Amino acid sequence: MTLEITEAITEEFLRNYKDPREFVAYQDPQDKLNQLEALLIEQPQPVCPLKHTFTPNMYIREIFMPAGSLLTTALHLTTHPFFILKGDVSVWYYDSPIERYKAPYSGVTKAGTRRLIYNHEDTIWVTCHATTLTDVDEVLKTIICTDMNPYLDGNDPRMGFRDKNKIE
Repeated sequence: MTLEITEAITEEFLRNYKDPREFVAYQDPQDKLNQLEALLIEQPQPVCPLKHTFTPNMYIREIFMPAGSLLTTALHLTTHPFFILKGDVSVWYYDSPIERYKAPYSGVTKAGTRRLIYNHEDTIWVTCHATTLTDVDEVLKTIICTDMNPYLDGNDPRMGFRDKNKIE
């Protein structure tokens, strides 16, 4: 890859990135989604295998979410596309009514998005992220905020940011 391409990608990423402290409910103990997430983490955790794929300048993250599961997402720090390849989900965003998406579906996640997702059916959700990084842990540091919730430790393996359920 040429230096010019790398610099252009880095510049675009920096314009796209948002500081997590700018967002609603960051470290807010009164936030209802933070409170719900703290309750959910104490329940049996659904198995949500992840598949990580890298192409030149792209990280692709695929998650399988089982029917009947209620999940919160991390705070997204970048704007990126998402695709629902299989399934039927109800999704809630701050200050928005609940929306229902059925596969096939595509949309754009805006920086600052955090979701509550109920999976009516087994669901496969894919996100694509422009990056030159090729290490999953390094990429995650640039695309999600793991310290959003004051009740939780982002390093807790129950948080689901790790590869404990990696799809082979």
